[in-house]
This record gives sequence, structure tokens and C-alpha cells, in this order.
Amino acid sequence: MRRLIPMLLLVATPLACSAPPEKAADPVAQVRTAPVVSADLDETITAYGQVEFDVAGLRALTAPFEAQVVQIHVRVGQSVTTGQPVVTLGASPQTRLDLDRLAREARLAEAEAARVRRLRTDGLASDAEVQTAVAAAQTAQQASANLRRLTQGGRLTLTAPAAGVVDALPSNPGSLTPAGAVVASLGAAGRLNARLGVEVEDAQRLRAGSTLTLTGLHDQGGSAPTRIASIDRRVDPATRLAALLAPVPPGAPLLPGEAVKAEVVAGTRLGVLTAPRSAILYDGESPFVFVVASGKAARRPVRIGLELPERVEVVSGVRAGERVVIEGGPSLMDGMAVREAAAASTAAGR
Repeated sequence: MRRLIPMLLLVATPLACSAPPEKAADPVAQVRTAPVVSADLDETITAYGQVEFDVAGLRALTAPFEAQVVQIHVRVGQSVTTGQPVVTLGASPQTRLDLDRLAREARLAEAEAARVRRLRTDGLASDAEVQTAVAAAQTAQQASANLRRLTQGGRLTLTAPAAGVVDALPSNPGSLTPAGAVVASLGAAGRLNARLGVEVEDAQRLRAGSTLTLTGLHDQGGSAPTRIASIDRRVDPATRLAALLAPVPPGAPLLPGEAVKAEVVAGTRLGVLTAPRSAILYDGESPFVFVVASGKAARRPVRIGLELPERVEVVSGVRAGERVVIEGGPSLMDGMAVREAAAASTAAGR
């Protein structure tokens, strides 16, 4: 037993003299950063609506007498030229009765005027009675002639008064149309407006002349810059929105009836602190950023103001020139060592 103890001591001594294990190095996160800068931000309002014909450029074709629609020669959306047939009307049964009645009344009035003239020749009627009978005959003949001319013998074709696009055809072949009713509406192709719905409180902030950009909502929709022409602050009962009216520039790649989106500039904030939107992180509803200084990331709570698609106004929490993390932020912890990803890539290339 005495010999065994020294041997155990000899075995234990080298183990006790070995070096302690090295401490693991702190992790270093690769990030990308961008500076906080002072900039002017345009405050924009997004509105949606539709392209429509300018009301001032619409031309309505109306039925000059009660008629039946005999034939429609065009389709909604079709381009038409000056003088092109649009709708053919025929006299309704009531209009035909009126034609017959007025013609009969004109014949009777003429016969009565001839009878009174004979009586005057025989001394049985006065000059005043002759004048009255002749005037009545002339009135009846004029009424009959006017209706015949208006109906063109019972069949009338309405033509386009100017080149344009068919906007509406309210009637169908065979339908009865009252006198004065619109049977076709033509819009001027070069006179289009966009009607855009906006929240009532936003409409109060906007002014005629403010700039905006219209963009079609279909795939690869065209866009066109323009300005607000007027603001309709009446609230649409269906949408609960007010409306903006903006002219579509001639030649713009937007068509009547097309759904559009508009970005309206409501105002500009001058010289505010801004950071890339990707720098803003959230803990619940509380925004924060990571600021990089001396190779370490410091978590900072911030208060944000105006938010745009690419940049965000930072009201408090950072200073101009500080660099904030824009890539790699979600994996960071306060105080963690960091290095720029671009610098790491350069070193690896060497």
C-alpha cells in the first residue's frame, strides 16, 4: 500500500500541472449599416379610383320624339368618327298617331280657311274672321310639317357629331324611348379625368394644384404625372369617401374605365432626421434600432414620424451621422460585437 500511494501521486502531478482550457471568443455578428441623415420627406396620400370621360367633353344623343330603338350601330368603347351612324330610331305608335292627327288637323284647318274666304266673298264673314281662319290653318300646317321633318318620315338615324368614343348606350333594340331621353353618350378620347376616393380628413388637407402620379392597377399598368384639378368634399354614401378630380394628360397610357392608384403629395417635411425603413425593428409595438459604434451594437428605442416606403422619419433616439443596422438586426443583442459584412467579404477575398 505504501508503494501504491507514491505512484498515484506521480500520475496526478502531470494532470495538475497542465494548462487551463482557453475561454471561447465572443461572437461577432456580420451586419450592414447606413447613416442617419437629414432629408426632405414628401408626405403622400394613396388614393384609388377610376378613369372617366371629362363631363365637359361628353356629347349626348337624344331622341327628338317618342321613338322605338330600331338598330344600334356601335358598341360601348368603340371609337367613332364624325357623321358615323350610332342609333336608328323609328316612330313609336303614339308618334305615328300624332303624325296622322296633325296632318288631319292641317287639312281641316285649310278647308275651314277656304270656307271662310268664300263666306267673305258673299259678305257673310268679316276680314277678321278670315285672318283668324288663315292663321289657324298656317299653325296647323306648320305643326304637321315640323313633326314630319323631325321624324324624317318615321325613321331617323342619329350620327356622331364629332369623333370620340362610345361611353354609354342606355337603350336596347326594340325599347321605347321618351322624347328627350339619351340614347347614346360619346366621350372625347383626349379629355379624360381620374376620379379618386380619399378619406374625408385627407380631403381637408389637400389643395387644387397638388401634384400626383396616376398608375394603372393592372399588370404593367402605365403611369402619368398630373395635378389635382378640383376636390369634391361631398361624401359618397356608398364608400364614405370624398373625391379628387385630376385630368389625365393627353397620350397617357390610361384608358376610360381603368382602375388607377394615385400617390398625392400632401406636403413636404424639410430637414428631418431619416433612416432606412429596414433599420426599424419592433418589440411589440415599440420601435427600436441598433446603432453601431466602436464595433458594438447598441439598442436604442426611437420614436418615428412620417413613414415612406423606403425611409422613415426618426423623431428621437438617434443623431445625424450615426450608423444604424439595416441587415442582420433581428439576430443582434445589445452590446454584441459586430463588423460590416462588406468589410468581412473584402478580407475573405484577400
